[in-house]
Amino acid sequence: MTLLVSDAIAHIRHTLASEDVPSIGAYRILNDAGQYMVNMHNWRWCEGAQATLSLTANQDYAWLPEDFREIVAIQPTNGLNAGFRLTTQERLLQLRSLAVANSFEYNAAVVYAPRGESATGTVLMRNVIATDTLTISDAYNPSTVFTVGTGTNTATSRYVALQATDALMAAEMAAAINDAPNLYVRADVSGAVVSLTHARPGTRGNSMTVVATGGTMTVALTDTGIDGGPLRPRLELWPTPSQDELDRLMVYYRGGWQSVDSDNALVPIPDWVETLYLTLVRAFARGYERESEASIESRIQEVKAGPVYAAAQLRDKEMMAHIGPMRGGAATGVRATYDHLWNFTSVAAPN
Repeated sequence: MTLLVSDAIAHIRHTLASEDVPSIGAYRILNDAGQYMVNMHNWRWCEGAQATLSLTANQDYAWLPEDFREIVAIQPTNGLNAGFRLTTQERLLQLRSLAVANSFEYNAAVVYAPRGESATGTVLMRNVIATDTLTISDAYNPSTVFTVGTGTNTATSRYVALQATDALMAAEMAAAINDAPNLYVRADVSGAVVSLTHARPGTRGNSMTVVATGGTMTVALTDTGIDGGPLRPRLELWPTPSQDELDRLMVYYRGGWQSVDSDNALVPIPDWVETLYLTLVRAFARGYERESEASIESRIQEVKAGPVYAAAQLRDKEMMAHIGPMRGGAATGVRATYDHLWNFTSVAAPN
């Protein structure tokens, strides 16, 4: 089965015996019920979320996905020649205050902090010819000039090979921007459009400038940088990265509720948990609208004590009954002592 948001809204109307949606809004009821459901149990089906994090030079944190709830596993990629250890905020503060940074491992703790937004922009690559230039200033470092053609690269002067098509030219320009040292700008490409994102969230990024010369590139900037924002999860790091490291941390995490805001969207849950979700939706709807009869707390407590929740828990536990041989025994004890310093694993191919 697949559950549409419109189907869930129909359950709100049905349980209230009314065609009118409550004044607090149907989406609020659906999202509140969903938030409660993912928090009422450590569901295995929420553990499949995966993200790859990048490290930014002179920035002692890395943002986690917005739907993050709990880290299941974290591992540096082979490109990061350092271990990674999760620790407490207290220990992280001690390291930042007293310790001398070393290159053996990163220490990290999860915190919530207001997340600023970054300034963005686009560059449309059309009929680019040799000698065309793109000059980018990130408002922090000296401007970097990207010249179409060949030459010797320096820190502030980069050369981009001329390509046969607009799409290939855009991909080449994006790669050159990402490879430029001391430039706090990230580039992505879609077709002939290079999308720019300032690497430092905040209003200072609104001072980013991008100037094209030669008449064949079209630049559009948006002053979307803000200094504050809603609380978001992030990894506080020690030591502070000394250089940009793209896609250097792989994170498996237990995800939270993904908000719904469209009638035609699918509710992002497995089909076997739909009955539990709809039961909670009906309980929240009646609790909000008919609180004098019974509170939300009493209604959801009834759900939690009932067979629908028990059946969903049992189905969730059956996903992976066996997790392999025991790890960390005496035979692996010596190697485990140094695992945090060694993030390369040789795995034999199937035969």
